[in-house]
Amino acid sequence: MILADTNLIIPLLIEHEHREKALRLFQADADWHLPDWWQIELTNVLRNYHRAGLFTLDELTAVQRRVSQLLPVYNTHPVDLIETLRIACESNISAYDARFIALARSFRLKLVTEDTRLRKACPADTLSLDEAIAAFP
Repeated sequence: MILADTNLIIPLLIEHEHREKALRLFQADADWHLPDWWQIELTNVLRNYHRAGLFTLDELTAVQRRVSQLLPVYNTHPVDLIETLRIACESNISAYDARFIALARSFRLKLVTEDTRLRKACPADTLSLDEAIAAFP
């Protein structure tokens, strides 16, 4: 079971600097879990790619459809908003990031993320992609 940040989902779907590593982790363990509402964050990232002229709307629509095939809806979990607020304030991170940390803590697992700022703010709750891959033989 992998608790994945949204920044690991993107490389599974499009060309990205972390694509090879994300695919390797997904092949090692395809049971990825995320907090509810993570799709909104993904949609915003895709919108930013469109705004930057990197992808057409049709291309991004196809990406959005593929993600629902990749990660089943039961791999999305509700997160306690009080705990999210506490983590956000104590760690000085966004509420969006705090949701991922709250989920990791509820499962007693580490969040796999390439967000270096989040890893620095919550080192006990996070792993880099390289660290997660190293955990598999």
